[in-house]
Amino acid sequence: MLRINFINPTYLKQVLALLVGSIFIKLAHANQTEYEAPSLDEIVVSASGYDQKILDTAASINLINKSQIQNGQARDNLSEPLNRVPGIFALNRQNYAQDLQISSRGFGANSTFGTRGIKIFVDNIPATVADGQGQTSHIDLPSTERIEVMRGPYSVLYGNSSGGVISVFTQDGGPNNEIEPYFELGSYSQRKEGVKASGIYHNTNYLLDVGDFHTNGYRVHSAADRFNANSKLKFKMGSDTSISFIANNVNLTAQDPLGLTSSQLAANPQQAGINAISQNTNKSVLQSQTGATIDKRLDSANNLVFTPYYGQRHVTQFLAATNNGVIDLKRNFYGVDSKWIHKSQMLEMPFTLVGGVDINENDDHRQTYQNNNGTQGALGQNYRMSAKNFDQYVHLDWRLLERLSLNMGARNSATTLSSISNSPALNNTSSGSHVYQALTNMVSLQYYLTELSNVYVSYGSSFDTPTLNQVTYNSSFDGSNFGLSAATTKQIEFGFKSKVSKSAQVNLAFFNANTTNDIVVGASSFGRTAFTNAPKTNRQGMELGSQFKLPYHLEVNLAYTWLSATVKESYSYTYQAAGIPKTTNVVLSGNRIPGVPNQGLFSEVLWVKPNKSMEAAIEARVNGPMAVNDINSPSMASGYAVMNIRGVLRQEVAGGLSFSQFFRINNVLDRSYVGSVIVNQASSQFYESAPGRNWMIGGNVSYQFK
Repeated sequence: MLRINFINPTYLKQVLALLVGSIFIKLAHANQTEYEAPSLDEIVVSASGYDQKILDTAASINLINKSQIQNGQARDNLSEPLNRVPGIFALNRQNYAQDLQISSRGFGANSTFGTRGIKIFVDNIPATVADGQGQTSHIDLPSTERIEVMRGPYSVLYGNSSGGVISVFTQDGGPNNEIEPYFELGSYSQRKEGVKASGIYHNTNYLLDVGDFHTNGYRVHSAADRFNANSKLKFKMGSDTSISFIANNVNLTAQDPLGLTSSQLAANPQQAGINAISQNTNKSVLQSQTGATIDKRLDSANNLVFTPYYGQRHVTQFLAATNNGVIDLKRNFYGVDSKWIHKSQMLEMPFTLVGGVDINENDDHRQTYQNNNGTQGALGQNYRMSAKNFDQYVHLDWRLLERLSLNMGARNSATTLSSISNSPALNNTSSGSHVYQALTNMVSLQYYLTELSNVYVSYGSSFDTPTLNQVTYNSSFDGSNFGLSAATTKQIEFGFKSKVSKSAQVNLAFFNANTTNDIVVGASSFGRTAFTNAPKTNRQGMELGSQFKLPYHLEVNLAYTWLSATVKESYSYTYQAAGIPKTTNVVLSGNRIPGVPNQGLFSEVLWVKPNKSMEAAIEARVNGPMAVNDINSPSMASGYAVMNIRGVLRQEVAGGLSFSQFFRINNVLDRSYVGSVIVNQASSQFYESAPGRNWMIGGNVSYQFK
């Protein structure tokens, strides 16, 4: 049974104060503008693989539009737009040497490396490789048109590691040829400059964006530099074939301040963690990839879609450990998704059938070296690893009756992980391989109460294989861990969607997911981590999203999440660190899964002048406490409530020239809080502190060529 513990009254008072205070914004007196938040009539493709209104999907899916991504935003991290989606916790670690800590309904919360448990796509090209591990550093927000975020049973249609799906789409160029330089400046010597060019040339739709980012970082030893480039070409070959080419590049170098112990956090939250400076902990990433989407219309009822891609990624990372403290990873990744879309009628009612084959592979060459006080030393491990999947899937969307629709789908997945040791005398890691196979499925019924309101129930089964990183060590650290089982999940969701009026809409979902063989930490020793399977875990909760248009050109957006993510059967794990003897701990039934708050609230009051020349907004973000490790000891990282404000000015000048400027003040009330945690850190360096009050200003110039 779902039991909802409402948010702490102290947080509620703070949020209400923030929202009430917003009415003192100076308002212009004019006719009301049309409601501009994403509507249930918006078209998405992530749910079923083809164009569909949000209202017609029996899934929890949100669309974040271009204005929400770019207006008055820093556009530096994916956590910025994702914070407004219920069910998603995207914790900004203030550490560019580590990927964002993203969880969807608690899936992916306890990841120790990269993003796992969530499928990420950028322009239909997977940012999650075949073993289920994803990364987000190449996502270019200044050129992003929209982001679709899906949770729940529908996600199983995407195969391995799909506790949720995040799909990012680059904007098209046009209709005019335009060049747009932009910049930003902010606290901690943060700066960003770039230029975006877009338009149509000889029937080819094009976009190119390049940007350079730097920050000294909020904490000591947290400076970062990142260069991003993103390009898109879109054109037609005849009347029935369209092709989109995508290519992007990221070059990142970042210091790693590590986590803090509770005593360090209390003494100075801006300091670097133990050994961060002496071992010069840092990370560099160089990645390039390209891909295409080829859409071929066969006839009025049939389409074929092909999405091939190829990429290379090189990561060098200096850890705090001495042995194997430098990781050098070279990765090639590639694949293709081939999809057939058929639209017709069955028993005089419309139906859509989608079938396809999805093939992906990543080949890794991983070497480790000694970290001698920040200098690369002798070779340690040297081995090659690979992951590949071969999946077949089918999905049926059938309108059974005028008010009733049926969705059902299945996916047959085979994921192969393998490792070959090149120097067994040195790396102490065995070779091996394992094939993980599963047939996953989903089914849903959706009933339309009215033309603009419906209720639905969905069920799905999914699986989550280990990543290559998670099979590196067994619990004795003397061999690989290919005996690790894949996690399997059965989940059910009840939902309600309603476009109440032109001024209001609401989405409500209740969910329950039971997982067997969840992949968790089994042993931790001197910077190395081995994984095991927890017998049973559970994630259940509620999501509420709503948007309202109010008088005086005000819009209100709310996203609330209540989440209970807990262990259902106890298990044990061991850890050992410098100065700490080997210890065995029991993870008790009822313990919270670490790394995810138990509840969260995003609220926004936005005012936009009718001619769009000015806008202002107040944002409030509230997160509940979260556990830092599996045994839930020491005490949890406390919850927090912060307020941000932003404003945008725009000026139109004759001759196709326009200007815009923005400002942001984050954490206006200067709260001190922990923004994220390093789950199960063996030396108790769990805490990653968030900045106090900080500011940002920026602007852009746009010139349209005639």
